[in-house]
Amino acid sequence: MTLTVSIAEMAVFQRLSRASRRAEPEDIRFAGQSDIGPEDVATFREATRRLGLLIIMRCPKPGAVAFHGVVQPKRWADGHDSAGNTVKSGESGLGVHPERGNIFVSDYDMMSLWARKPEGGYRKLFASALISGAERGRWTKEAMDAVRLLNAGLQSRLQHGAQDDFTPPHGHQHPGVKPDTRFAAFREGEAAYLAGMAACKAYYGQWGLYWPYNNEGQFTRALRPEG
Repeated sequence: MTLTVSIAEMAVFQRLSRASRRAEPEDIRFAGQSDIGPEDVATFREATRRLGLLIIMRCPKPGAVAFHGVVQPKRWADGHDSAGNTVKSGESGLGVHPERGNIFVSDYDMMSLWARKPEGGYRKLFASALISGAERGRWTKEAMDAVRLLNAGLQSRLQHGAQDDFTPPHGHQHPGVKPDTRFAAFREGEAAYLAGMAACKAYYGQWGLYWPYNNEGQFTRALRPEG
């Protein structure tokens, strides 16, 4: 019997093998699940442990782990062409902008950001998406400081604000979540892989977090800052 391996699978294997010189085995294993670069897994775990944070993210596309730290992550400007048409990542999370020609890898989409409360539980750090014409809400100083610290250590930097805090401008649709969307959570140094929308919603419930989506994954309402 002959076993075959695709080029994409070989790229993932080689990327994770190279990471073994710089990342811990548990970070490499989680990278293989979540498609977050192994060095970046270590950065998320250390930053959330040090600052008492909880971060939930949507995982990059399957196979993208091979290219984090190799190819620049997808920027907000890469998401559309000049005519407003959507530009998406393709196989293994790689994409090419049809006009500029730059190659990018599926980026890390932060869903929400929370800080530990002294009395227990978590409070929301608002980090709304910075999109022209959108209802911005507020970036709290703590959220900005946390993202700056993370981006100082990440190979693939966070490119925009948190999806849960984003209220789209009139006439535009919120991305919402799909039943098979994969998520990663980093809670004070612990990493959890959430294999679908149901698992993510249950995780929000476990830690008392606000879930702004209905049973079909459609966005309902963003939590608003007080004051």
